[in-house]
Amino acid sequence: MMTQKRIKEKQEQQIARAQRQEYQAELAENYAKLPRRPPNRRRAITLIVFAIVALLAGIFGWFLLLPSSTQFPGGRVPVGAAAPGFVLPIYGGGGTGFVDLHALRGHPVLINFWSGSCPPCRTEVPYLQRVYAQYGAPGEFALLGINQADPKEDIATFGTEFKLTYPLLFDKGDAVNVAYGVTAIPTTYFVDSNGIVRSVVVSQLDPKTMRQGLASVGIFIQ
Repeated sequence: MMTQKRIKEKQEQQIARAQRQEYQAELAENYAKLPRRPPNRRRAITLIVFAIVALLAGIFGWFLLLPSSTQFPGGRVPVGAAAPGFVLPIYGGGGTGFVDLHALRGHPVLINFWSGSCPPCRTEVPYLQRVYAQYGAPGEFALLGINQADPKEDIATFGTEFKLTYPLLFDKGDAVNVAYGVTAIPTTYFVDSNGIVRSVVVSQLDPKTMRQGLASVGIFIQ
């Protein structure tokens, strides 16, 4: 049988428990009535900045993973744009006088920027001559070699050394190189019969890049 003292203690415990529950309910009600703090602006801005940085990093990484291509060089005459016109003197190779790019409309044109002191240029020239002799000389396309650094006599000697039958032009003052945004040689532009740039190769030409470049202007070779 429960004693009076035990009964009294139990009643006191029940009263204390009820008071705690009432106090907790009152605290919860008062908290709900508190005004909401405005969002932390600095934290929001920080999160936005991090999101932008992550997005840019993702885009940059995507570009890095793209296959390397010299067909779309930044800072040069873009594919699909009109090739800047020029009139330059012939200093070596085949022909005499001057070449006017606009006068070559109706035929695809390969514009090859080179120098006699450039090892890759010297390596690709025999291949250029072979392709031109086989496919270009009958009138399929024109090939122009543009030099802006070597003396006139050296350009003529270069043409004789490699037995070149396409004209070697001299870009005095570097104006054409600047117009085409040439920052590395060899650089070759493939221009279609309407004077539109269809492909650009900023490296030594090889059979693959030559086939691709010529195909872009409608010339197909083996």
